[in-house]
Amino acid sequence: MALEHPILLTGGASGVGEATAKQLLARGHKVVSLDIKPSTNPDITHHHCDLSDPASIDGVLADLTGPYSSVLNVAGVPMAVGNELTMKVNYFGLKYFTEKVWDRIADGGTVVNVASIAGNNWRKRRGLLMEMMAIEDFDEGVAWWNKNEETVGTDAYTFSKEAVVVYTMRLAGKGLARGIRVNDVGPGPVETPILPDFTNDVGADVMQSMIDVVGRSAQPSDIGEALVTLAEGQISWLNGQHIIVDGGLMAGLSSGWSK
Repeated sequence: MALEHPILLTGGASGVGEATAKQLLARGHKVVSLDIKPSTNPDITHHHCDLSDPASIDGVLADLTGPYSSVLNVAGVPMAVGNELTMKVNYFGLKYFTEKVWDRIADGGTVVNVASIAGNNWRKRRGLLMEMMAIEDFDEGVAWWNKNEETVGTDAYTFSKEAVVVYTMRLAGKGLARGIRVNDVGPGPVETPILPDFTNDVGADVMQSMIDVVGRSAQPSDIGEALVTLAEGQISWLNGQHIIVDGGLMAGLSSGWSK
């Protein structure tokens, strides 16, 4: 059954976001998409939005009145775009957008963020992540990153996705008063237009070895299934969780059955 209000989705023009939008539409939901790319789906309401630019986000938000049953933060970029832009889109823009639209999420609604298996080791940098997360201003946050990027101990993409995992947990606490549940999905390799960029980042041999563990990379629709389930709130007591959706990749690497 369709949710009472539309679902707000970033990154809806391609990849996982596009696949998720199609699944939501097939289940009777209304979808409002935000993306820097144009959408070819005539059945969704689409807005051009650059998540790396607060002014662009503000411009779109002026036209988004709500309420919304769910917010899905799917948009993301690889490190090939540069470290600062990676942080701006994957974390700072995601946070800015979510905080700005928070009051337009219906009570009892959901927020679903797309992180990555790259965010699994957030505990190693909990202190730095919390320090960055305490900065509310977008530009001040970017300045913090530029000052600290050489000392955080990992690459910009990994740090941005670790930040999404921790932000998800913090936002879940904020949502308790209004019954808004917040979770994130951590995909492994996904067959999207930016998979070659991720392959360049980690190396072709490493990427292939990860894909070989479960026999194939994910299709966007595989990740979309998890996003739709969480957006609809089908699991009522699930909140503040980093849910790995990788076909068993982490299980294989952790337990040894992949050898």
